[in-house]
Amino acid sequence: MNKFIKAGVSALVVAVSVGGSAITGEAATWHKGLPTFIQNKKFKSKIKGHTGVWSKATKTTVFMKHTQGDPTPAISHTKYKKMGKVYLIKGKYHDSRMGKGMNTYYYRVQKLTSKKIKMANGKTGKLTTMTRFKHAPKNSQTWW
Repeated sequence: MNKFIKAGVSALVVAVSVGGSAITGEAATWHKGLPTFIQNKKFKSKIKGHTGVWSKATKTTVFMKHTQGDPTPAISHTKYKKMGKVYLIKGKYHDSRMGKGMNTYYYRVQKLTSKKIKMANGKTGKLTTMTRFKHAPKNSQTWW
């Protein structure tokens, strides 16, 4: 009887320790769509000189636009995973100059508050702080 109690307690300890260690804040797999804090929202950065950054996201599509410089693709068929405090977003886009097929592109995003995020193109590079907005300011050029 005593052996059964010891075996049961040790099995319980092992189950709790294994199950408890499997729960972490890191996502080991890719999740479909986008993180909920950027879904169906628009963000913009402060304009420094003549350069600013705009971002728009739906449930499965996201893009960033710079007021000057090379355009970045709007990606769809998105997946994301959490890497520390930053979410890595992976998606596909079609470039007619590259022929048939879909190309892969990455964005990184970090939630600061309910109205502020940091976002960047690619897997590396500096994150740009952006603020949420609902309506474009009057007399401004927008792309959507």
